[in-house]
Amino acid sequence: MWRSYGDLSSVRVGNRILVSVTHPEHIQRVLAGRRETYTKASHRAAVLLGDGLPASNGESWSRQRRLLQPRFAIRSLGYFEANIADAIARVIDRWERAADHAGILDIDLEMTELTLDLSLRALSDDYLSDEHDGLRRAVVDAVDFVAASGQLFRPPLALPTQRNQRFRAALAELHSFVDRSIASHRAQPSRGDLLSYLIESQAGEASWLSDSLIRDEAISLLLGAYDSTARALTWTWALLAQHREARKRLHAEVDQFGGRIPLTGDRNAIPWTRALIHESLRLYPPFWVFPRHVACDDELGGYRIPAGATVMLTPYLTHRHPGLWRDPERFDPERFLAGSDAPTPARASSMYFGFGPRTCVGNHLALLEVSATIAALSQHFELQRVGAPPTPEFATTLRPRGGLRMMIRRREGAAAA
Repeated sequence: MWRSYGDLSSVRVGNRILVSVTHPEHIQRVLAGRRETYTKASHRAAVLLGDGLPASNGESWSRQRRLLQPRFAIRSLGYFEANIADAIARVIDRWERAADHAGILDIDLEMTELTLDLSLRALSDDYLSDEHDGLRRAVVDAVDFVAASGQLFRPPLALPTQRNQRFRAALAELHSFVDRSIASHRAQPSRGDLLSYLIESQAGEASWLSDSLIRDEAISLLLGAYDSTARALTWTWALLAQHREARKRLHAEVDQFGGRIPLTGDRNAIPWTRALIHESLRLYPPFWVFPRHVACDDELGGYRIPAGATVMLTPYLTHRHPGLWRDPERFDPERFLAGSDAPTPARASSMYFGFGPRTCVGNHLALLEVSATIAALSQHFELQRVGAPPTPEFATTLRPRGGLRMMIRRREGAAAA
């Protein structure tokens, strides 16, 4: 549609009108200028996240956002650092054993395991272990259901189809896990994690937080970023495997830490690491498309957008727009370095974390987790792709089809070798 009809195009599917929006000027109107017109009323993950922040709207969203945002500000990231370092250390231990046997791992699965561990630690100060196998299965089944639920036509959840029953069982397991965590936190308060923050807020200024909303927020915090953060890491490893010079430059930068994991205070010391992560997110944005429901008639680019239509914002296309990016299909982290001669991109031309007031509340934490992981593991290991370069699978998040198999090798002269 984009290549044939340009930055605004539409198609009717049954009785639904889908409008593809690609240009930043129109994106700004949808996500910032007229966001009361373009809502998340039909959020595909609402069946999983309930009334949690990603799926809420209006004043409910505003007060939830005001409550959570301070916990994810850059100045508040110090709390998460010890857990980030511990989670990455576990990966280093596991990969050292794999490297001793020239092991081949599915890096997409490895990064998914890591980011679920990170999300669990941030939420409840717990770490992922063999005792969480039920949680792992529930997360996979629930996320897979939401991914498939992006289909235009699907049976109502009340119907006892095999897929519906699997999802209902997964949701029951997630609810049970969170309910147990809430009970444990109430018995032992003031842990400092996100769940403690929600519970303490309910007892204080946020008395409007119901028990069910705390559960919805907890599930949103557990699942809202783990999948997308894992995809960001996976695609960065895939690109590094394809670009030797970028990899050499990364090693030269991160080896200055002598095996230490760079965290918030080291942000300015890893410009190349951060630039290549931004370039990876540009080429392979985890959330490659997201919808908005049109609540009332509007106009975009001289075209009438009717109430009831669904507007599809497509970062994957916006990030590859030749009118916005120089040589957009080329992997070029230089474009994100200070002093680069690359043209300054227009507002809303980069949407890895969304845009406008609903920009992902955890964007700073996600970037910290990704940069710390890439910088730490690159000091110890070289990853060599096995097989052909991965191709994108356009599910809920942008995944490498069939995973990403890579051989783990210790780097010669690595700091902790």
